[in-house]
Amino acid sequence: MLEIFSRFIDLIFENSCVICNESSGQNPICKFCENNFIIRSKASSIKSFEKITVYSWGLYDGRLRDGIISLKAGKKKLANYFSEKLVTFWKTLPEEIRNRNYLVMPIPSHKQRIKERGYCQTTLITSYFTEALELSFANNFVSRKKQTQFMNSLSGINERRENINNAFEIANPVNAKDILVIDDILTSGSTLCEFARTIHKAHPHTNILGLTVAAGDRYN
Repeated sequence: MLEIFSRFIDLIFENSCVICNESSGQNPICKFCENNFIIRSKASSIKSFEKITVYSWGLYDGRLRDGIISLKAGKKKLANYFSEKLVTFWKTLPEEIRNRNYLVMPIPSHKQRIKERGYCQTTLITSYFTEALELSFANNFVSRKKQTQFMNSLSGINERRENINNAFEIANPVNAKDILVIDDILTSGSTLCEFARTIHKAHPHTNILGLTVAAGDRYN
């Protein structure tokens, strides 16, 4: 019943922006909201952690934050929209970064969260991304064995690290020299770092690169 109601609402607002409900033509987000997205500069788009370097397209704030929240709240069509933004952003990165034989993975959601939401938004974004760039897509190598709390409900870095600690496990052997892992947002970096740590426990020499739609500024 909930799914039918959601489809009905989508039909009503078929040509409306998912953020402000104003006319958006054939696009899920109108030009006004899109023009209010804060796109990170070249320097601020990169964040390096001990085991992973992450590139982020936008700032997780304002209208862009609202759009990502809408994706998580049921606006499934936004996955393709944000994937297109990542494809365009990816093409601006240096050739030495892009020109590797990446195995591309999403940060997996827990099965209970997928059941509640009906989909994993990072899997959808990654699927569209790899199809557009003809990269290898892998969705069954790493799984989330622990249902974690929402990171935005936690305030400190220690709480976030504890929340995500040992959340992932390798479900199938990973045979790749280079892995590109995609997530929707980067805040403290705890999730992507834990994902990289899980991979490196079994494959210490694998190069892991992160790519996210947006990033906040609370890295520490």
